[in-house]
Amino acid sequence: MKLFTAGPVEMFGSTKEIAGSQLPYFRTPEFSEIMLRSEGLVKKLSGAPKGSRAVFLTASGTGAMEASVINLFGTQDRLLVVAGGSFGERFAEICDRHRIEHETIRLEFGEILSGDHLVPYDGKGFTGMLINIHETSTGQLYDIGIVSDFCRKNGMILVVDAISSFLADDMDMMKSSVDAMIFSSQKVLALSPGLSGIVISERACERIEKAIPSSVYFDMRRYLKDMERGQPPFTPAVGTILEMDDMLQRIGRIGVRAQVERMKRTAEHFRERIPELDIELPGYPLSNALTPLLFKHGNALGVYERLRAEHGITLTPSGGPLRDRMLRVGHMGNITEDDQNDLIIRLGKVLE
Repeated sequence: MKLFTAGPVEMFGSTKEIAGSQLPYFRTPEFSEIMLRSEGLVKKLSGAPKGSRAVFLTASGTGAMEASVINLFGTQDRLLVVAGGSFGERFAEICDRHRIEHETIRLEFGEILSGDHLVPYDGKGFTGMLINIHETSTGQLYDIGIVSDFCRKNGMILVVDAISSFLADDMDMMKSSVDAMIFSSQKVLALSPGLSGIVISERACERIEKAIPSSVYFDMRRYLKDMERGQPPFTPAVGTILEMDDMLQRIGRIGVRAQVERMKRTAEHFRERIPELDIELPGYPLSNALTPLLFKHGNALGVYERLRAEHGITLTPSGGPLRDRMLRVGHMGNITEDDQNDLIIRLGKVLE
């Protein structure tokens, strides 16, 4: 079964070799060296400013989203949440659960986030913004420049969920004044699921040190303290950390610019062939990580099922109102142009 999905994705050979090996004990100097090397590489690849830290959680991306919110904000804060899909709504749900005051900018499907959406909230005392810079449920890539300019002007802490955008699109924490950037293992890194990370600015670290979050497991003070010696406070996803160390070193050798350009070429190659099919692309900006396909005849789910059953190909289905209208094609992981050409041919056969 070939995966053109939003995660997990097709893994590379070296990652699968590591995944199939015996796990080591982790309370050792050797494992600490791996953790510290991974922290340094993640900070470098994300353009983190001086004084930043990185922590790794044995949790899905949602766990890192919640950890970021409860460690950086409290009942004294007032947050602005962008919700253009299910993952933006998840940030709002986290705020609701922890009784953190917030306003939500809800975008209708197809509506592009612009500076006009932010104008009503300018100078209104908001202390932070939560945004999924790539709303994976719809495929829209938001303009980080618009968001960062607004947060700088208003002195707000900016938390960016870059789970499906990190290493696929341009992301420089320092240039964009990002205080916390969230990523996850099963996306562009193409690793096993279950590991997420947060790169945290010095300003955000200072807030964390003063916080008392309503969680033991997600108390980031413990992670920051233990990470000084390259250790997690609790048993980590050891195997996935070893996979991550290998992948970060590989990407580090070619550089983040080459990595993003590779992703861009892959996405553009696929999108250039869409006019051959009875399919449309949405009109909003897209990430290099995936391409949303809009089916004119409302047969998206049927196409998904036939591709799996008849051709051994899995795309990413949609839920809710987009269930019969949209499928998403992932460009992450070990996907080649030949793989994409084959997908176009098989999509054409299903749509005949």
